[in-house]
Amino acid sequence: MILAGHQKIVVGVDGSPASIDAARWAATLAEKVDSPLLIAGAVQQPVFYMGEPASVVPREVWDEQRRAAERVVADVATAVLAHHPNLAVTTSVEEATACTMMVGYSRTARMLVVGNSGSGPIVSALFGSTAQETSNAALCPVIVWREGVGTVDAPILVGIDGSATSEVAVEQAFDLASLLGVPMIAALAWSSLSQGAALSLPGSPDSAEIEREQRMLLSECLAGWSEKYPDVSVEHIVQQGNPAHLLIDLSKRAGLVVVGSHGRGVVARALFGSTSSNLTRHARCPVMICRDTTTAGTRR
Repeated sequence: MILAGHQKIVVGVDGSPASIDAARWAATLAEKVDSPLLIAGAVQQPVFYMGEPASVVPREVWDEQRRAAERVVADVATAVLAHHPNLAVTTSVEEATACTMMVGYSRTARMLVVGNSGSGPIVSALFGSTAQETSNAALCPVIVWREGVGTVDAPILVGIDGSATSEVAVEQAFDLASLLGVPMIAALAWSSLSQGAALSLPGSPDSAEIEREQRMLLSECLAGWSEKYPDVSVEHIVQQGNPAHLLIDLSKRAGLVVVGSHGRGVVARALFGSTSSNLTRHARCPVMICRDTTTAGTRR
């Protein structure tokens, strides 16, 4: 459900090129969907460094870090306003971890935007951890920005599997496609094992029957939303194979990939997390991860 009154788009910045580019992309999106933009930075609170002997980082060091963070968000805001002079832009710097800050904003935000540099395994793992933790805990959709060939004027790609979180993703995809005036691509990937059937080759009788069932499932998942958003044209794609591979391939012609995130328990996170993790590392455009907020309060 898209909550009324949750209109603000929040983008987290840390001064890195990826976060600055994410802010510019978020500003373009915010202007097109008529949302205010909050540019937020985080400064870790002073902590004890344990050693021989234990010591405390001087407060003036942390004050300087806060001033540096304030300069970063101010510079990003100036750059954003230079290209979007009519956009409502505010800034904030919080004493918290980046994840804690962003999850806090998710209670009242329309969506969050975080960057993912993807410039190597070490950087990707460090920066990606904030994106992953935020998307697992946020109470609103989280967009992990990725540099790619797509723009906000390109089609919205949504991954569907028939789950409740998949329905949330479909709603967000239709809403954004309608606001942006772009078409949608609805994709569903399946395997015979996931359907509880014996392994079958593409084109076999079993495979053909399963594919017919999956096409019906895709149509059912889209039917009500297509009636609500008649202005949005939708391309249906059903394919046997790995969902992450299908969505990554299709992301080459999309402006945004939208997927649902189960994230309830170790097994669900491991299975679905492989798709979302692959997307946030390899998609050719930004990736929106949605949660079912109707039951989000029960996960803590």
